[in-house]
Amino acid sequence: MRYRTDYSQALLSETGQHLLIGSWQLHYQAYSTRAEDPRQPVLLLGGAFQCFRSFASEVEELLADHPVILLDLPSQGGNLQLAPELSLEALADLIAGFVEELHLPPLMPIGLSYGSALAALFAARHPQHCARLLLAGITAFGRRGARVLLEESLALLAEGRSAEFAHGAVTGLLNPTRSQETGVAPVFRKALLRQLQRLSASDIERYRQNSRRLLDFNGFHDHPVCPTLILAGEYDHFTQPWEHSQFASACAAADCALIHNADHLAQFEQRSACASLYNPFLRGEPLPLISPGSSHLPRSQWLQLEKRHEPRHAPRHSRARLQHAEFGELSVDVSELGFFGGLLHGDLPNVVPQRGWQLQMLDMPALAILPVRSSGSELAWVFAHTDAVGSAALAERVGQGAMPSVACA
Repeated sequence: MRYRTDYSQALLSETGQHLLIGSWQLHYQAYSTRAEDPRQPVLLLGGAFQCFRSFASEVEELLADHPVILLDLPSQGGNLQLAPELSLEALADLIAGFVEELHLPPLMPIGLSYGSALAALFAARHPQHCARLLLAGITAFGRRGARVLLEESLALLAEGRSAEFAHGAVTGLLNPTRSQETGVAPVFRKALLRQLQRLSASDIERYRQNSRRLLDFNGFHDHPVCPTLILAGEYDHFTQPWEHSQFASACAAADCALIHNADHLAQFEQRSACASLYNPFLRGEPLPLISPGSSHLPRSQWLQLEKRHEPRHAPRHSRARLQHAEFGELSVDVSELGFFGGLLHGDLPNVVPQRGWQLQMLDMPALAILPVRSSGSELAWVFAHTDAVGSAALAERVGQGAMPSVACA
């Protein structure tokens, strides 16, 4: 590997170098303070909508101590090559092929969101090529609520409902009930919303392929054995803190930290808090016992974290109407209500379809819901959050905190 030594943010707008492994194209950029550098490089693997430019601050900061490589696998970032036949495992194996082809020393991947699954699989499947591992937004994607939301996003795109898709996706990534704590500016949220509303046909197909890989993934059979640091956003609803800590508990040498006032984009919302942990970790130094903006989670708590990520309240007016084109209008009682989901009771059909449900509560717009569990007369659901007006009304209703929280299941 020969590194570029002339790093500037402007270079991140370029596709960089191409490497062909079989029929698959890999795009990468590699920087260091010296052209020939035997040190273990940091590898940056981003989320579904991230490109090299997303890591401008990280590259500049990391270059003081490490070579840095940015990699776009097929259908990721700026790499437009479609790869419907490649699984997550196959993509992780392509990273190993990249290491072997360029004769790289063991890597130190930083995997964020979708990239965290790839980084973790690479570390687990090819331990000889992975020196240290840092993950944020990690999940095995087994949580039912997350799966039905992802399936709904694919269905909306297939139906050409891009505005509804975009609003649901942004609501999942940027927790609107915690925007004051996370400091996400309305202008950033609007920019991301516009970006997702204007996805090209190629972008949509790549999103579909990447999402199908997550949905088809059967979970981790092996876990990383190298030193691993896992960062969880305190208010991340998309990949929740308990999912991070459970993954950490399965790793051989993991630490897990909670980043305060952050959701799924913790590394961008609370950059200094994250950097104060990952910089010493990547240098192989002990993590600070006390670090501003984060809390170290003791191993004894990893399997004890609460799985209910938001308080659910019994609403003042529990009577509601559940509507579906096939079953008409059903009278139900809402016993638990939160911004992301709830629980209702009523005379329900034996077979509950996944799509097409609308919940009409008193003085509220009709809200699309997606069932996640039904048993007899009980139905648990998540909100699809496809309508901005309805989401805003729900946020106001839930924010009133009308009654004490119900018990968490």
